Amino acid sequence: MNIQEMKTEFMDICRTTIHRDGINELLDWIESSDFFIAPASSKYHGSYKGGLVEHSLNVYKCLKQIVEKHPEFNISDETVAICALFHDLCKANFYKVGYRNTKDDDTGQWYKKEVYEIDERFPIGHGEKSCIIIQWFLKRLTTDELLAIRYHMGGFDAIVKGGDFGMSKAYEMCPLAPMLHLADMEATYLIEATKE
Repeated sequence: MNIQEMKTEFMDICRTTIHRDGINELLDWIESSDFFIAPASSKYHGSYKGGLVEHSLNVYKCLKQIVEKHPEFNISDETVAICALFHDLCKANFYKVGYRNTKDDDTGQWYKKEVYEIDERFPIGHGEKSCIIIQWFLKRLTTDELLAIRYHMGGFDAIVKGGDFGMSKAYEMCPLAPMLHLADMEATYLIEATKE
């Protein structure tokens, strides 16, 4: 799927599934950012133009499947869309194009390879930053939505290294939080890893 098709799919899901006050303003902000052309990472999954929107759609599809397996938690389609599609808004306007000297394995010649570099301008944390950006526009995120987005990184979150137990408590209180983490991992390591 090309970037325009992914953008159309992303916007269609948002417009038909999310009915909260501020959604149009949030979508305007997303369109004014580099979200649809940004990579999902600098050198790992989705490290190419359009990787971020592709990853967001993959997480959405994975999270929908997980939630459908657990109807006992009564998680709405709107919540699934908000958490999955917006969990990595922190990566909009986050990367810049740079160059690295690389040696061609076949010819032995050096050349400048285009790479993505991190250009952080709002260093407040990964999940935290996504929550903050969303709430600039959507004023009424639920506690479960906030916990899921905040802790979607699981063991990759920097708080784990410091010994903080907030994530464990969030995962106990909010089934959506580990579900979003699992969807993120499935998209990253099972779906997108095969594309590299």
